[in-house]
Amino acid sequence: MAATRLMALHIVRGRSLSSSLKERMDYTENDLKTEEKKYISTYGCDIETADEEFLLSHQQYHSKVRDIRKKEIIAYQIRQSFKPGEITPDKANEIGYELAMRFTKGKYAFTVCTHTDKAHIHNHIIFNAISMDGKKKFRNFYFSGIAVRRISDILCAENGLSIIKPAPYAERKSHGRYSRKGHFYDKRLEFLKDIEAKLHEGKGKGYVTWARRFNAKQMAKTILFLQDHKIESYEQLKEITDERSGKLQKLKDSMKEKEALLSENKKRQQAIIDYSKNRSIFESYKKSGYSKKFYAEHESELLIYKAAEEVYKSVPKGQKLNMQKLRDEYGCILEDKKKEFLEYAQLNKDMHEYMIAKKNLEMLYQQNAEKNEKEGRDKRTRNSHSENVL
Repeated sequence: MAATRLMALHIVRGRSLSSSLKERMDYTENDLKTEEKKYISTYGCDIETADEEFLLSHQQYHSKVRDIRKKEIIAYQIRQSFKPGEITPDKANEIGYELAMRFTKGKYAFTVCTHTDKAHIHNHIIFNAISMDGKKKFRNFYFSGIAVRRISDILCAENGLSIIKPAPYAERKSHGRYSRKGHFYDKRLEFLKDIEAKLHEGKGKGYVTWARRFNAKQMAKTILFLQDHKIESYEQLKEITDERSGKLQKLKDSMKEKEALLSENKKRQQAIIDYSKNRSIFESYKKSGYSKKFYAEHESELLIYKAAEEVYKSVPKGQKLNMQKLRDEYGCILEDKKKEFLEYAQLNKDMHEYMIAKKNLEMLYQQNAEKNEKEGRDKRTRNSHSENVL
């Protein structure tokens, strides 16, 4: 697991932009901390000239877009600290690089320096505040820190590392440091540990075959989904999906009923229009003694009138067709249907995520059950063989 923190790096008071960049990057690239730059990777720059390349992008931006401002942000730093003993420096650097790439989307140059001088291996990721083409400045959006942590958690899960559960804000001593013991998944989410264990156990022959047909990235997202929604067991997940399925079906049935009501309403409104519009033609037809010649000349109008008349006849006794009333009813039904559709759309969107989580857990537990069954068969075979030998 890894604790993360995103920080904006400003021009140091009394220093130039150039010297401020160099000072920050010299610290992260320190030979003693990175084992003589053994654990450093870069994107869009070279480690020996990274500060100068960052500066070049700044010069392009400030000469063409806008001037340097007071307290100018020159770069951003992501600190990513791993659980002691859980990861190697090489792997930590690889994960740090992927974190930076996913977060910046490959638009900003960055360096990833993995420090090994502490009990916990940690990354210092510095990415330029100016894009590589010198045209844009990184916009530090409101939930950017949460986005960094989310990507980091997904990467940890994808690589078989545990995921940290952040401590409540008031209990944190230092936001960038590794959290204290006891701030992992709480007891009600213990089953998530079991899922992680099942996901990464036995990475031998059976695991490789299974991993080929199972999306590890999707499973990583599922673990985080269960954590975020405080789901305590597979049974609870199934109960939620069943309940939501029932709600979705009710909404679907209700919308179909309203669609039928709207269709009938429109048919009645049209009947009023057709009846009124073609009434005089029917009266003329009647006066003609139902002349075949007249019918042939006005067949379409008379058929429309006849259909409208049938609608009138279908109206229950005591009721009359009233255009204004029908329009008012149509508006009310349509409004209710729109509300149900919005509720259905939201439920259906969430339902998709719940169903993916449920399916992934079922696949995981099925794989585990098959493994246990095979081990049981092998054990019975060995015992039977031993008895035969005796």
